[in-house]
Amino acid sequence: MTIRADTALVPTAAAAPTAESDPLLASKFAVPKTPPFTVERERLHSRLSRAVANPMTVVTGPPGSGKTQLVASWVSAGGAPGPVIWIALEEGDDEPGVFWSYLVEGFHRSGIKLSPAIEEAAHRGTIGRSLLARLAADLAAQHSAVVLVLDSVSVLAGRRLGDDLDALLRHADQHLRVVLVGRWDPPLPLYRYRLAGTLSEIRGDDLAFTAVETAALLAGHGVHLPDWALRSLVERTEGWAAGIRLFAMAMERCGDAEDLVITIAGDDANIAEYFLGEVLSAQPPEIRDFVLRTSIVDDFTPDLADVLTGRNDARQILAVMERANAFVQPVAERSTVHRYHRLFAELLRAQLTYEEPERVPHLHRRAAAWFVAHGRSADAIRHTVAAGDWEHACALVVRDLGIGRLVACGDADRLGKLFRDMPAGLDGPEPALVAAAQRLAAADPDEAEQHLAQVADLVGDDGPEQNLPLRLAAAILEAGAAAMRHDVPRALRAADAAEALMAQAPPERVDAHPELRTILRYWRGLSQIWAGDLGDAVVTLTDAVKTAPPSGCEGVRLACLQQLALADVYLGRLRDASDTAGQAAQLAGRCHTPSPQSRATSVVLAWVAGERWAVPVAWRHLRDAEAVPDAGQDAMATVAVALVRSRLLSGRGELRAAARVLGELPTGDGGALPAWLEREVALSRAHLAVVMDRPDEALAAAGAVDDPSSPRAAVVSAAALVARGETRAGAELLTPIVEAAAAPGPTLIEAWLVKAIAASEQGETNVVRDCLRQALALAAPDGHRRVFHEAGPRLRQLLRSDPELAAAYQSIGSTAPPQPRARPSAAPAEQSTPIVVDPLSERELEVLRHLAALLGTEEIAEAMYLSVNTVKTHVRSILRKLAASRRNEAVRRARELGLV
Repeated sequence: MTIRADTALVPTAAAAPTAESDPLLASKFAVPKTPPFTVERERLHSRLSRAVANPMTVVTGPPGSGKTQLVASWVSAGGAPGPVIWIALEEGDDEPGVFWSYLVEGFHRSGIKLSPAIEEAAHRGTIGRSLLARLAADLAAQHSAVVLVLDSVSVLAGRRLGDDLDALLRHADQHLRVVLVGRWDPPLPLYRYRLAGTLSEIRGDDLAFTAVETAALLAGHGVHLPDWALRSLVERTEGWAAGIRLFAMAMERCGDAEDLVITIAGDDANIAEYFLGEVLSAQPPEIRDFVLRTSIVDDFTPDLADVLTGRNDARQILAVMERANAFVQPVAERSTVHRYHRLFAELLRAQLTYEEPERVPHLHRRAAAWFVAHGRSADAIRHTVAAGDWEHACALVVRDLGIGRLVACGDADRLGKLFRDMPAGLDGPEPALVAAAQRLAAADPDEAEQHLAQVADLVGDDGPEQNLPLRLAAAILEAGAAAMRHDVPRALRAADAAEALMAQAPPERVDAHPELRTILRYWRGLSQIWAGDLGDAVVTLTDAVKTAPPSGCEGVRLACLQQLALADVYLGRLRDASDTAGQAAQLAGRCHTPSPQSRATSVVLAWVAGERWAVPVAWRHLRDAEAVPDAGQDAMATVAVALVRSRLLSGRGELRAAARVLGELPTGDGGALPAWLEREVALSRAHLAVVMDRPDEALAAAGAVDDPSSPRAAVVSAAALVARGETRAGAELLTPIVEAAAAPGPTLIEAWLVKAIAASEQGETNVVRDCLRQALALAAPDGHRRVFHEAGPRLRQLLRSDPELAAAYQSIGSTAPPQPRARPSAAPAEQSTPIVVDPLSERELEVLRHLAALLGTEEIAEAMYLSVNTVKTHVRSILRKLAASRRNEAVRRARELGLV
């Protein structure tokens, strides 16, 4: 557009006031003073300094976002490249004659010389378009650029005035830079500048305070917060400057900043007053009704907004509100989904409840119906609960197969929190299932069984196809309740039924809830452990860990890892047990789980260290395990604690104390322990009787177990026979065990050692050496050392004196292990293996295994009989060779390589 030499005057309602006629005129041109609590926002000052290189800069944001204060502090700090004219606009200032007169007055006050004709026209309050060309020429003649700041520019409504200002700017030969400050964009052709690359924009998101800036603002009010509270405040206020300052002001009344951060909400008196005065009351009735009704949802599309308001103009209203920066914004760039500022949404909901409480449930039902139709079950359930329709909410949970989330996550999950206040006595099978899931999450299988009995009365084993989700939920919960009560046959039957029903359900719905498979496999694995099928349990629990969702199921994943570690350590798989226990410890640390859940992890690490005869380390982990209260712990962990303590005491010669520890364990106590675990306790007592030179007692105890022909019982019996001189009978008892090689690793090692003792008694030196070679070969992969320590003085002497055997014994736990045992699984995961260019030495591998067991530098030095400085040197070398910067990173990389 060109400026026409039009001699017609622009009429005005009144001339602009002058300094003589209005003593308050100076305030319109005064740069606002920065209050003492102002934060110097260097990042935005720098951005403004770069921005005014362009002819036009727009600074817009919602009320209270600090836009005016930002530009004022930038001007006061000398950031402008030339003279600054500041004009604070008000209603009525968009009359052309008034506006241009103010503009000329601003130039005059800044010492900028203008043509006499312009001065005279401004004094009369009339400026013609012909004079705009002269004004542009005057500005172009200036030595430096003039910065014009128009504050509250949103009051400019006239398109003609916008066109004239645009023309002036384009013809001032880059000597005029305009900074427009307001809640929304003025009627100027900004798109033209944007396309030309001559527009700078600072919007609401840019004005949001960072955590550092928030801390500085609070410090100006004498308020200091810890990091967690500071992050929470920034998240709650979304960096809104006014909200942060209102919080600081509230501290003058409250005094407890951390408590206030937790409770700050949009309906807080100060914040509510601000919103009501600055935003809500300024809206026309149709927009006010729109924002109140749509506030019940976290985010909404125009379609959902139309459903909630009963209108069909949501798109137009949202466009108007976005332009006005009325605390509504798209959730992403070019998205049709919108949301309100968090505090504004809280205020709107409180205001809606105050004005129309009877309408709120109706709106929640509308929202729930819309979410159901659009496949957003979680949102539908939330709004159904908010409407107070508990039966329908429970039905939605069951229909969506969300029952597993209630069990796996409990109250920690958003879904679990929704049902925390569900009333008792609701009708129908779905509420009973939800109640049963809540009780299982709370580890209360007895009460869960009562709710499941109600479901069985209402729904049979068979039913129409639409009842499949209900029957599936019932089967899953029954499997859990039975597993927790150690009813193994029933738990396995229910798990089989649940898997069959899951195969009939829509695959996409089952895939959307991976926690179902995880908890079902956990309960199956738990039942297999109780039945003594430890090998099968390892397979099942490994698959449960692999299928666990990456987030939201940490509790079940941790339980799987702990049970898996216990099963591994009972089977003598020390490497796998140590690795799994390490993963459990890291997961527990990330989840900040309570200490009782760490008992199983500590006892597994103690067991591993004890079997590797790292005695100081074993005692430390055992003390950690024993420091946890015993209430509520599973039988495996309880027995493991006692077994480890007994073996450590036996190893240092305190045989009576070791026997007393085992004697205190419960046996035959109405199912307090599974049968196989009772057998293990009895055989451990029998083994200790052999060590205490009471073979007859050992034979009687081994023969009294429920399965005296088991490999473990046979080895103990053979040891007792050899101890009382019946070496040939003892050796014959061991022959089928060592030939079949089907027993767990520790049992086979002990069998070869007992066979070696028998051969030694008969003077068969070569046979002794062969037996020891077999035992050492079996012990090497996992680092079993304790069994050799207890093998008797004659075998220990041979292990020291024979060079070949001595070298093999010394290498246990120090040589590089073979490729890691692949965890048995139905669907092994593919993974890329990193490459180590420099191989680790034997000593470094041993240090690495201690690092994986979570030992500190001093503990590693004590276990390896090295100096602390030597251990530190090995650790540095390990980090270098594995290209890791931290110990936990080196351990993770070593696990990927199969080094630990």
